[in-house]
Amino acid sequence: MQQEHLISKGRLSLAVTNGAAHGVSFGGVEILRGLSAPVRDSQWGTYPIVVEHEAREASSYHCTFSHPERLFSGEIHIDLAAEHRCTAGFSLTFAAAAEINRAGFCLLHPIKGLRGSPMTVLHSNGTEEQASFPEHISPDQPAKDIVALTYRVGAVTLHISMDGEVFEMEDQRNWSDASFKTYCRPLSAPKPFRVAAGETLRQSVVLDIVDVADFNAGAIKPITTQAAMPQIVLAYQPDLCSPQALEYFRDIPILARVTSGTQQDVLAQLAERSDVALEIVFDYVSDIHAIAERCASAGLRPARVAALPAAYLKSYQPEGPWPEGPHPDDALPALRQAFPGIPAGGGSFTNFTEFNRCPPSQDADFLTFGNTAIVHAADNVSVMQTLEALPDLFASAQALRAGKPLHLGLYSIGMRSNPYGVDVLSNPEGEAMPMVRRDKRQSTAFAAAYAIAVVAEAARAGVKSLALAMPDGDLGARGNPIGDVIEALAPHAGTPVSVTIEDGFYTLAVGQLELVANLSPILRQIEGLSPGSFRIVERTR
Repeated sequence: MQQEHLISKGRLSLAVTNGAAHGVSFGGVEILRGLSAPVRDSQWGTYPIVVEHEAREASSYHCTFSHPERLFSGEIHIDLAAEHRCTAGFSLTFAAAAEINRAGFCLLHPIKGLRGSPMTVLHSNGTEEQASFPEHISPDQPAKDIVALTYRVGAVTLHISMDGEVFEMEDQRNWSDASFKTYCRPLSAPKPFRVAAGETLRQSVVLDIVDVADFNAGAIKPITTQAAMPQIVLAYQPDLCSPQALEYFRDIPILARVTSGTQQDVLAQLAERSDVALEIVFDYVSDIHAIAERCASAGLRPARVAALPAAYLKSYQPEGPWPEGPHPDDALPALRQAFPGIPAGGGSFTNFTEFNRCPPSQDADFLTFGNTAIVHAADNVSVMQTLEALPDLFASAQALRAGKPLHLGLYSIGMRSNPYGVDVLSNPEGEAMPMVRRDKRQSTAFAAAYAIAVVAEAARAGVKSLALAMPDGDLGARGNPIGDVIEALAPHAGTPVSVTIEDGFYTLAVGQLELVANLSPILRQIEGLSPGSFRIVERTR
């Protein structure tokens, strides 16, 4: 098990785990959420490392590491040289030539206290730019060509200088990460890039506290919201579920993903259920009409429909290049013709990122996008922290296409499909790692607790519907605690729900039930619930 090491100098403190720093704070104010140096392969997978030696002191940390197959080796050092300064260095030497997408420091800036606030950016030509952290989620980079950043969070003004590569910033809320990320190399640079055998990469980062004002954060108060319970549905995709999947959870609405290759008997099974919505993935616009005819033949009249060209299951930068063939907006007229009188939506069948980079038509009847919690990091704390970003996802979508209801796709820990590579990464043991579908937490109370928290945030935002799991398979509910949560909440669609959120502690009071989940990233036990656990109880009046 990876061991956390705390280092501090006066009011400046941070924790280090496996060579990565997190929770960099000054006087209790989080000024930097994380500082790490991942190496990403040509499919954006993160190379595993083995820490070989660690030197831990009260105010410093040093480690050497290597790739399990000795592709590379390197070292990281972090030193709190003074109460107002933290220095970090990174070096990486390749034993063999390799093609990679990224290698170097990633700095995570917290969204709390920074969204919408100003920052000063120093560029490589010596000029300064007065910019700001975006309020709503930015589809492209808020800052590029970064040599140094200065910003204030709470009472603390922080200056960060970087050396050894060209850095830029992205809005990680796109993927539900609760951070803005400064990273290298620029996404516009050719990738993958080749490193030669024997080549060494070196970088450094310096954090300087340049000002501290009087500050009193005050106690965190619970937030209680009266809302309407979203419709809780199950996502269904034949190739990711068993042939018997539609026999389970007969009373739960289904959000089914269909293509031209979907078998007619599957459409017939869907027609036997009372509430089915469709996500249609197509290659040609004519496919939509053909699928509609097959649905009619099977007796399937969906409650709502959305469609997306198959090429748009992958992700593209806002400036393109975009794929040839049908555009997502081409689907809407075809949906209205093929499914007359049925609400036709638009958006993304992957993450908010793809929704944000290619927004749906203003003519769509509703908006849709999904989410996975493990695009960039997969440890429990990082998954819990994604909940902090969900309000921004929902608000940004509603700001982008005002007045449109949100009928969302699958919100899960595991990754349904990978927009950023050929496929999800193989993970036969279900270990906690990014960009995988199989995650053993799906069968535990952790996934159920996470689902309760997702519903809490969705209800507060006025979301109309969302999927929390599939009937079975790697993302399944059957036989798992998350299935109990779904069965408890599904009958209450549209009814009043009281949502209380207090520093990672989520309570849903609906009908005669109270569902409580502890998703506090600071890993403390609350009201008898350990972190990542939940309970469902009947309320007494």
